[in-house]
Amino acid sequence: MAKLVLAAENFAFGPIGKLLDVADLLKEQTHELVFAGFGTSLELARNFPFNKIHEIDTDNPNSNSALESVISQADMLISSMDIQSILVAKKLGKLTTWIDCLFWFWDSIPDQVLDVDLFIRERLIEDSENEKKFGPRIKNLLSVGPIIGRIENTIKKHQALISYGGAEAPYWYKAGRDTNYPFIMTNILQKNIDWTLFDRIIVATNERVAKELTDRFKNTPFEFACLPHDTFIKELSQSEIILITPGLVTAELSFASKTPTIFLPPSNNSQYLQLDEFRKYGLAPASVHLSDFMTKLDLRGMPLRDSTKEVLKQLSEFEQSQLIQTQVGTSINNLMLTRKKWSDEFISNSSKFLDSLGGNGTPATVKSINQLLTVNKIK
Repeated sequence: MAKLVLAAENFAFGPIGKLLDVADLLKEQTHELVFAGFGTSLELARNFPFNKIHEIDTDNPNSNSALESVISQADMLISSMDIQSILVAKKLGKLTTWIDCLFWFWDSIPDQVLDVDLFIRERLIEDSENEKKFGPRIKNLLSVGPIIGRIENTIKKHQALISYGGAEAPYWYKAGRDTNYPFIMTNILQKNIDWTLFDRIIVATNERVAKELTDRFKNTPFEFACLPHDTFIKELSQSEIILITPGLVTAELSFASKTPTIFLPPSNNSQYLQLDEFRKYGLAPASVHLSDFMTKLDLRGMPLRDSTKEVLKQLSEFEQSQLIQTQVGTSINNLMLTRKKWSDEFISNSSKFLDSLGGNGTPATVKSINQLLTVNKIK
């Protein structure tokens, strides 16, 4: 049994969602799993049966000594896009695994990350340019299909799921400070959609935003919640329809679960680009993009801080325009009313797309981690 320390970048629910999908299979193999993290990552980690959890803000240099103390006891560090934990593990001479679900997105990758013992690159968005740029410099690169949690076949219920993902990334943008997206979008959805067709409407996001939504929207059919990752997957798979921001984890789950999906306008820069790509691949026949009503942003290749600012600036314009909000609401309502026309196309195209990428990459990821432990005589 190996002692594995797992860390995920505190950026909404994407990195931690991927990490938990991998941890779910590692747990079955009796490894000791220890988590170190903060913020939105910690929120989901608390609902997973880790052997131990350490609340450490890995993005804060003042936390380095605490992080070193935890990682020093590990046989391996598994990092889902958390750079600082990799730097610490490399300093301590520990085995390192990097899980990257945004390989296509980066304008730079630190040399220490490229030098990890196992670099897991998730295939999804076209990333040939970054493969040419970074691939030759990566010591041990493994490409896998989308890393997706286990989805059970369930009977669909008369319910709808709305998801804003983790809604914020504190070191990049915060709901209520840099963006009011969850609150504006909830108002749009409440005003423009007839929800009486559903017995239950769940709005899922992080703990803080879910609480604020509950406080702001008193007379509403919505049930606001921060759901454990496995519960979220279950609710998504048994919903008749889901309305989601175009984040990676939830999009992949919608593809795999064959749940008809409406993509809401993006709430950050990676979602903006992902929705562009989903449309290009025919994966978003039901989608509403900021670019449908506002100037299209050219974010590809732009430094991440700059692209974040560009999207936040456009979201600010969206929040201040009642006209655009009305147009967005009308478009979403039309997609709700016509879902029988586009659902089959969505299910067919997304299934073929996942198959073309090799299917679920989680088992291959875990197999490679175990092989690395075996080669290094760690059992």
